[in-house]
Amino acid sequence: MSTALSTWLPWTDRAGRLSGLKLAFIIGLIAPAVWMFLEWRLDWLSARPLTDLIRESGDWALRILVASLAVTPLHFIARWNRLILVRRATGLAALFYTLLHIALWCVDENYVWATIFWEMMLRMFLTVGLVSTLILVALGVTSNDWGIRTLGSKGWNRLHAFTYAATALGVLHYFMESRLDVTEAVLLAGLFALAMAFRAVRKYLTPQFLPLACAAAICGFLTAGIEAFYYSISTRVSISRVLSANLDFSYSIRPAWWVFAAGIAVAALAAVRAHFAPATARKRSSF
Repeated sequence: MSTALSTWLPWTDRAGRLSGLKLAFIIGLIAPAVWMFLEWRLDWLSARPLTDLIRESGDWALRILVASLAVTPLHFIARWNRLILVRRATGLAALFYTLLHIALWCVDENYVWATIFWEMMLRMFLTVGLVSTLILVALGVTSNDWGIRTLGSKGWNRLHAFTYAATALGVLHYFMESRLDVTEAVLLAGLFALAMAFRAVRKYLTPQFLPLACAAAICGFLTAGIEAFYYSISTRVSISRVLSANLDFSYSIRPAWWVFAAGIAVAALAAVRAHFAPATARKRSSF
């Protein structure tokens, strides 16, 4: 196989060599689709299999989209340069599951395009999801060297900053669609906030343990607040009752604690990397 062709393969690096990291990530990104296919073929779904697959594909789309936003902060905080190789594949996987989510919904609607169009225009949560999808399509089409050459570096970066808007709209769509149990929507909202907070720390502060730990604590409180505010609006449950539930571990661990734990884990990673990094490397660090 020629070097020029091998560089286009998704599991190779820019030099055309096999990248074990990219291959592992690609297998992981494909795994949910394989699992959904097996669920369908082996009749492991409920009496409404399409509904199950629509929900699962949408869940995975947003999970992977939020995970894609963690790649860049982890790349800098962990000082793991090769991690940046999986950023494009992760974003494209989020687009794939988003389009699969919409395609399955269209199948469930029996391809009645007039109904599909008016549903998307008149039902707000579908409109929000559609806008998020259109942004992701634009990002996916330009997520390549051709896109960078065509738009220029500055134009490409400005366009791809809309990833944050697409993610925020995706989270909002999830909240509006979930209605009763928004546990995972709250968790993903908190992780999204954490990824953005780590970006702010990297831009304005030094991403060492203390600033990152403070960001983790703030995002944990924010996650608890999002959950309390949502339930107070949708079910009229007292905000104080929802907040107090975050301190009760007898039933479950609330999303705020998972967000805080994820943030503290990354802060600890930054501390370990800073401790073991050579002094010269610390001086040269671009943090």
